[in-house]
Amino acid sequence: MNRFLLFALFLSLFFGFFRLGSTRLFDVDEAVFAQATKEMVHSGDWITPTYNGENRYDKPILFYWMMAVSYKLFGISEFSARVPSVVSAVFLCIALFFFVRHFRDDKGAFWSVIVFVFSLYFFVYARAAVTDMALTLFISLSLFSFFRFITEEGAGAARRDYFIYAFYAFSALAFLTKGLVGILFPFGIAVSFLLIVKDAVSIKKLFNLKGLMVFFLIALPWYSAEFILNGKEFFEQFIIKHHFKRYSGVISGHKGPLYYYLPVILIGLYPWIFYLPSAVRKTLRDRDPLRFFALVWFVFIFLFFTLSTTKLPNYILPAVPAAVILLSSAISEGHRWNRSAELGLAIVSLLGGGALFLAPRYVTRPGIPDLPGLFPLAGIFLCLGLLSLRGFLSGRQIRAGLPVLMAVFFVTVSVGILPAATDYLQGALYRYSLYAKHALSEDKPLVAYRMNNPSILFYSDHRLVNIRNPEELSSFLLNGGRSVAIAKTQDTSTLKEAGFVLLENNGRYALFERK
Repeated sequence: MNRFLLFALFLSLFFGFFRLGSTRLFDVDEAVFAQATKEMVHSGDWITPTYNGENRYDKPILFYWMMAVSYKLFGISEFSARVPSVVSAVFLCIALFFFVRHFRDDKGAFWSVIVFVFSLYFFVYARAAVTDMALTLFISLSLFSFFRFITEEGAGAARRDYFIYAFYAFSALAFLTKGLVGILFPFGIAVSFLLIVKDAVSIKKLFNLKGLMVFFLIALPWYSAEFILNGKEFFEQFIIKHHFKRYSGVISGHKGPLYYYLPVILIGLYPWIFYLPSAVRKTLRDRDPLRFFALVWFVFIFLFFTLSTTKLPNYILPAVPAAVILLSSAISEGHRWNRSAELGLAIVSLLGGGALFLAPRYVTRPGIPDLPGLFPLAGIFLCLGLLSLRGFLSGRQIRAGLPVLMAVFFVTVSVGILPAATDYLQGALYRYSLYAKHALSEDKPLVAYRMNNPSILFYSDHRLVNIRNPEELSSFLLNGGRSVAIAKTQDTSTLKEAGFVLLENNGRYALFERK
């Protein structure tokens, strides 16, 4: 096997699976997907996901199925909940390698994997129990297939048909993973690219009857079953609320300014992002087909979510493979036009390292834990800055040093930062949930007062009663009986007035019991 491919595969597997199950599930998204899939496995209903016993229409079915298979193979745990995302990320690395190598060489393909694996987007979303990495895999595979379709003009009809069928098949899988973006992005990007390069013939060939049949064969069964079973409710929740209202309005308070994704991309693709301006300039100048396609892909998704009212950092993840193709080209094709990138990287890294070094002295918010990995992390940033500054001043290549320092960065965060951060964010909720699990009989619900923390439900294995105000709390208590409640610290007085006894308060969350 190709040594570049073997090493790329090793890196993606190692940094994907390294300490994967060592942290508790994070609220909200990780825990809600893990709990909904747990309910699916326990109920045997593989059509309609539920959360806390109620139908959940936020996302289509495919990711739940992927997680359920992982549960069946490895048991229900944090590790198995995150396995589908890691597997998706590894397959995306392999696909990136073969796709870039077809149009470039082994070196360019290898750098595409390096840039992707040693980015914060990989570190976070390849290891999170959320849909985004699976969606990115399927959208990328569909667009890789499309580009092979339009560039295989000398190939036989059967070979070109294979790529167009793959384009439709992977679009269908994306549609089953996160809904309409699975159609909009592959087709929107493909048509936009063909319009820009003025290839009207390929636009006609793109809309293929057999390809549509492949799409419907994959996507239609579940959507049809869901419409038959839940009809109007599914349409209003899934289509109207979680598609059109999410784009045109603010859902769950997730809003942001027009420039929201500029710092998101800067952080998510650090340290490689500083090579992007050079790559874009070169692409616009020479119109290299691969890089120009990647640029259209990136800009389409970036603009789409920039104009969306609801904004979250993970939304733009399907644009990252396109950015990776641009960045890997900039890094692998030559050093002479990257000196400005090294200057930018030096400035940001030195400032970031200095800020991390000074943070413990000036950030003294009560309850924030000591992070043993913070000073080593500051040292890594300073090393990145000094390395980049040396490259800028000397004109020598620094690219070999960047992945080494990023590897040390990821290990440091995994070992020295995440355990303390997890305990701060989720530790008390985990302990309180286990207390409720053993203190309450199966028929007694657990109260979550003015909270939306699905991890409580996942770890307690008890039906959760979400109470939003004192009136609802009073109504609930009319039924009497023993109950356990979890609330934020600021709501302690309300629970005490209702007859609950405070058992523990860690400064952020409090545990109560009423007998």
